[in-house]
Parts: sequence; C-alpha cells; structure tokens
Amino acid sequence: MSVKIYVDVGSNLYPKLLKEKGLEINLLNMHLRIDDQEYVCYDENLDFDVFSKQFYKDLEEGKKVQTSLVNSGDFIEALKKDVNAGHEIFCLTMAKGISGTYNAACIARDMVNEEKGKEVVYVLDTATAGFGEGLQAIKAYELAKEGKSLKEIAEFMEEFKWKVRSEFTVDTIKYLLKTGRVNAILAKIVKLISLKIMLYGSYESKIEVSSRVLGRVKSIQKLGQQCIDFIDDKKSTVWISHCDCLEDANKLADMLRAKGIKNIEIHDYDLITGSHIGPKALAIFYVGKNRKFTKETNGKN
Repeated sequence: MSVKIYVDVGSNLYPKLLKEKGLEINLLNMHLRIDDQEYVCYDENLDFDVFSKQFYKDLEEGKKVQTSLVNSGDFIEALKKDVNAGHEIFCLTMAKGISGTYNAACIARDMVNEEKGKEVVYVLDTATAGFGEGLQAIKAYELAKEGKSLKEIAEFMEEFKWKVRSEFTVDTIKYLLKTGRVNAILAKIVKLISLKIMLYGSYESKIEVSSRVLGRVKSIQKLGQQCIDFIDDKKSTVWISHCDCLEDANKLADMLRAKGIKNIEIHDYDLITGSHIGPKALAIFYVGKNRKFTKETNGKN
C-alpha cells in the first residue's frame, strides 16, 4: 500500500511542470469557459505558456470567463480507482474560503471512507491557492515517497500549511470586485488615488488585504521585502507567478537574489484563480515561520 497525492488544478501544477520535475502527483481538472468555448485545465494538449498569454489578453478585452470547481462525482471517480487498487489518498484543495472544491472533496472522502469502513482518503484545505497550494502538494508527495503513512502525512501537513505564505498584488481591483473579494468602498478609494492593494492567504482560509501602497513599483518592492523579512530559509525555493507580466516577475526575482535568495522559479499564474485577480497580477509563495500579518501597516508582525 502507498499514499497517492491528489491536488486540484488551482495549484498551478500543470502537467508539463510535473513531468519536468518527475512528480507523480494526480491533477483534478476544472473547466474554463471563455465566451462560448470550453477548455479543460490543464489539458495536456494545450501549450500552457501560449494559452496563458492569450487568456489574460482575453480578460483585458472583456471576454466572458467562467470557471467551474471539481464536483463530488469527479472526485469519487478519480479517488476510487486508486483506492480500489489498494492505495490511500491524500488530497489537497484550494482554500475553502474561495472555492467550493474543498466541500466537494469532503463529500467524496466521506463516501469512499464509509464504503471502505476506514479512513483511506484524507482531504486538506490548503487555505491558499496557486503555488501556495502546489508547494504543499509537492511537500506531501515528498513525504509519501519517503514512505510516511496517511496519518503521518496528514499530521505534518496540517501544521506545515500554516508556514506556507502566499502574497500577491493586482494591477486593477475590478476582477476582485466582481468576485466579492473586496468591497465597493475600498475599490473606489483605490481607484481614486492610484493605490495598489497587497493581499495574502490568511488563517481564515481566505484572500485578505494586508496593506495598501502607492503605485506599481512600490507594490513589487513590497512583495520582495515581505519575502526577505519572513522567509524561513533563504536556500528554500521561492515560487513567483505572474498574469502576463514577466518583466515585473523578473524585477521581483532580481530583488530577492540581491538579498541572497537564489532558488527562484518563475511561471505563468494558474488560470482558475488567475481569472479572479486579473491581468498583470503578481504573486509570490514560500515557506516562512507562519502566515502572520499586522494589517494596514508595513506588513510585519
């Protein structure tokens, strides 16, 4: 018996990336609709880098974009195959505060566990998304590869997830406003005086505002400084993702390298959650000591 790792595609772990890194992590797909055309994220036949650039251009042009979560039926079908083969499942989902995927996974978990008469499926709310979720999935995979039991992986990951920091800034607040993740009053203030908001994955399993800064340049500097201040080990991997703003991502990476943080990966931002934050959003994910922020100050504990 071995533990298989499952994660939804909100984790930013697209097939090409998993293959390049030799990670046997199972992806639970979601669907993406752009106007009248439906796509599977991440279809192995899609060139993710090319599609991503076009996707954010479509958003800027005002095309209608809709995403769908992984439903319970999809979870059950996927999980049963490995469970019936004698494996156990550790499944990670994006934050329950931003998606119904976690609840759907829990319904599937309960049905499969009840059928087997014991716990063979464990579901973790990563309380984040993007590479914050992906980083956790990679850690769970490493533990499984070491031969850790389902219980051991679950106990470790329930604590480890609160060390994974997910921080980002957006170029425009309108996409967050559409999804209700910021209020209309804040949106008017931000637009009026050209403020950029800084956001993070919180202990409440939500995306919350940590602070506001004046202008794009300062928002990028803020992301970098937060990582410099909070990273637990400068030798660990820092993941940067961007919504078609590679130049800004490189500026952020250069800032970190100047402070001794060398192990940096830059990738296009995942499409599912990317549709809710919009073009030119920039994010950073890494392991710190915790996720704490003092809101509306300089972001320090």
